[in-house]
Amino acid sequence: MVHDHGSRLNKDQQHGPVPQKPPWLTIPTELEGRELDDWMKARFLVNKEGEATVVILQPAAQHELTQASLQVLKQWTFLPQMQGDNPVDGEVSIRIHFRSQ
Repeated sequence: MVHDHGSRLNKDQQHGPVPQKPPWLTIPTELEGRELDDWMKARFLVNKEGEATVVILQPAAQHELTQASLQVLKQWTFLPQMQGDNPVDGEVSIRIHFRSQ
């Protein structure tokens, strides 16, 4: 099970970049069957055209989770942050929780 926590309003109460049907993250096969309870943090820097750059703020303790997540996060697409009717550069941070039983 993977949860992401983010997509809040920014400090100016403008909607930040909005993810568009982000692909689901999956547990790497080499970690299947293990009990996991791990976290990582990432930030998307999204320009006014909706193009995103991923920055890992806090990697997961399991290196395999960070690497697998980075590959999937690079596939995310966004609608840009809006300031009124105008697209502007923005960012959104997420926290991903990896948990298995």
